[in-house]
Amino acid sequence: MFSIRYAWIVTALVLHSGAAFAQTIQLDEVRVTANKRDQELGRVDGAVSVQTADDLQRAEVKNVADLEKVFPGLVIRQRGNRAYSTFTVRGMSSPDFYNPTVQVYVDGVPQSDAFLTQELVDVERVEFLRGPQGTLYGRNAYSGVINIITRRPRANRVLGGLTATNRTLSGHLYATGTYRDAWFMDLAVRGFDDRGQITDPTTGNKVDTVKTWSGKAQWRYAPFNGPFDATFYVAKERMESREEIYVLDSQINQRLYPVGVPYPLLDRDTLSSALSWNYAFGPFKLSSITSYQDVDLDRRLFGSHNPETTKSWSQEVRVTYDADGPLTGVAGLYYQDTGFSRSQLTGLHRRSEVDSRAAAAFGEFSYALTDRLAVTAGGRVSRDEADIRYRGAFSFDNSASFTGFQPKISLGYQVTDQTRVYGLVSRGYKAGGFNHAVSTIADADPYLPETATNYEVGARSSFWNGRLLFSGAVYHIDSKDKQIYVGVVPNMVIRNVGEASSTGVELEATLRPTDLLTLNGSMTYGVSRFDRFIDPTTLLDYSGNRVPYAPDMTVHLSFRQVIPQTWWAGELAVTGALHYFGKTYFDEANTLGQPAYTMFDLGLEAELRKGVTFKVFGTNIGNEIYRTYSYRAGPNIFSNIGQGRIVGAALRATL
Repeated sequence: MFSIRYAWIVTALVLHSGAAFAQTIQLDEVRVTANKRDQELGRVDGAVSVQTADDLQRAEVKNVADLEKVFPGLVIRQRGNRAYSTFTVRGMSSPDFYNPTVQVYVDGVPQSDAFLTQELVDVERVEFLRGPQGTLYGRNAYSGVINIITRRPRANRVLGGLTATNRTLSGHLYATGTYRDAWFMDLAVRGFDDRGQITDPTTGNKVDTVKTWSGKAQWRYAPFNGPFDATFYVAKERMESREEIYVLDSQINQRLYPVGVPYPLLDRDTLSSALSWNYAFGPFKLSSITSYQDVDLDRRLFGSHNPETTKSWSQEVRVTYDADGPLTGVAGLYYQDTGFSRSQLTGLHRRSEVDSRAAAAFGEFSYALTDRLAVTAGGRVSRDEADIRYRGAFSFDNSASFTGFQPKISLGYQVTDQTRVYGLVSRGYKAGGFNHAVSTIADADPYLPETATNYEVGARSSFWNGRLLFSGAVYHIDSKDKQIYVGVVPNMVIRNVGEASSTGVELEATLRPTDLLTLNGSMTYGVSRFDRFIDPTTLLDYSGNRVPYAPDMTVHLSFRQVIPQTWWAGELAVTGALHYFGKTYFDEANTLGQPAYTMFDLGLEAELRKGVTFKVFGTNIGNEIYRTYSYRAGPNIFSNIGQGRIVGAALRATL
C-alpha cells in the first residue's frame, strides 16, 4: 500500500506542478515515423511514445527488455530466457513463445520472435505504438509495435563507452566515415558480460551467466536533398547464456540453484541483413525494404537437447503521398516467408518443421475536412498460410490458410496549435497456424487467428507555452478466439478458447519546471479479464479470471536535476526513477503470480568536457526480489527471478 500511495503522490506532483518555468517543449519539434510516413508527434491520432538516445542512456536502457522502464504500460517478462519473453501491452499477452503480441522493428525490418529482446545498437530513438496496429504492420502487431530507428549521421564520428558494475561489464564502439557528403559507412561493435546472481550452493559459483557480442556494418548512399537514397547492412549477434534458471520458489530470497540439476545452456546466433531504398518524385516517395534473418538456438534444459532454427525473409514496397494539401497517405504490398525447425536430440529423436507465409496489401489515408478536423481511414487485406511436418513417436503433415481484414478509422481535432484530441477504432491479429513445440498428436490440428478490436479516445497537448507535454488515452479492447494452451503438462496444445476484454487509461507527461529540472511520469491502469474461457480438455471454467502477465497498474516516474557548479565547464546532474508494477498472474487459473512491487534507481552524471561523460548509478537499489515466471511441478513451485541490484559506473566519449 505504501508503494501505491507513494506512486500516486509523485505522479500527481509530476502532472500538476505549477512552478516557475523556463525551458519549453514543442510538439512540432518531435517527429515520428509510427504511421510509416514522417509526421509531427502532435498530429498523430493514436497512442505513441518516443524515447531518444539520450533518454535511453540516462535510464541505463541497453536492450529491448529494458524498454519497460521508460514506456507506459509495457511489460516484458523473461519466461526462462530472453529468447522466450512475453510482451504485454494494454492487458494483452501471449502464452505462445512463437506467436507474440508485439512486433519489434529495426529500421523497418521485422525481427524474429526468438530475437525480440536484442541489444540496442547505435539507436537514435525508439517509438512505442500502443494498441492493435494491424492495418500498417499486419500479423503480431496485435497489442502494439516497438519501432527502433538507428542513427544515420552525416559526419565523421567515433563514439565509445564502457560500463562496469557489481555484476556486468559492457562496452560499445560506433564509428561513421563519409565520402563526398553522399557515401557513408557505419560500423558498430557491442559486448556484454553478466556474471550472474544465482549461486550453486555446492560450489559457490554463479550459474546464470550471459555473454553477448554484436557487430554491424552498414553502407549508405544518401546525397543531401537528393531524390534517391539506399542503405545496406549486415549484422551479427552471438549470445552464450546459462540464464534459463528455475529456482524453488521457497528459495528465491537466497537465489539458490537447485542441487543436482544439470546446468542449462542457451546459445543464440543471429545473422541479419537488409537492403532499403527510397525514391522521391513530386509529392510521392517510393520505398522498398528487403530483409533476411537467420536465428539459430542451441538449447539444453533438464537434460534435454532442443536446437531450433528460424529463417525468415520479407519484402515490403510502399508509396507515400504528401502534396502539402488536405490528403496524405501510404499504401503498399508485403510478403514474408518463415521456415522454422525444432529437434529433440535426446532419447527418441523428434523433429518438427513449420513453414509460414504472409502476404498483404495495405493502405491508410488522412484527409483534412477543415483546418482543424481530419479523418484517417485504412485497411489491410491479409492471407496467412502454414505447413507443418512432424516426425517422432508419431508422424503427421498438415497445412492451413487464413484470410483477414484489419480496418482502422480515426477522427482527429486540433483544438489549439498545441492540443489535439482524437477517437480511434482499429483491429489487430495474431496469426493462425500450428504449435511449434509439438507434444501430442492433437498438435496436428491448426488454431485460428486471434483478433482484437480497439476503441480509443485520447489527447496530446503542450501546456503553459510548451512547459508541460502531456498525453492520455482511454481504451477498451475486445479479443476473440483466444489462443491458449489447454490440457495438462506435458501434453498441452494450443486451442482457440473464449474471449477476453481489456479496459484502461494511460497517462504520460514530461515537465520542465526550470532550466535545471526535468520530470517524467507515466501511469497506466486497466483490467483484463477472460469474459468466457472453459478448458475443453479439463472442463475447468476460468471465466472472469485475470489475463496472465497483465498487471492492473504500472507507474514510472523519473527526474533529472542539474546541480549548479563552477568547478568545471561541464554539467553535473542527479537522476532518479521509480518503477511500480501491480500484481501479475502467471497462469489462467490465477493460482501463481507475483505480488505488486516497486524498484528505485539513482544516478550521478557529469560532463567532464564536451563529448565526455561519466556516470555512477544504481538500478533496483533496494534489491527487490521479484518473479518473472512460475510453474508448478507436483508439490513444488519453480520460478524465474528478475534482475537484482546493479551498482556501477559508465564512461562515454564522442570524437
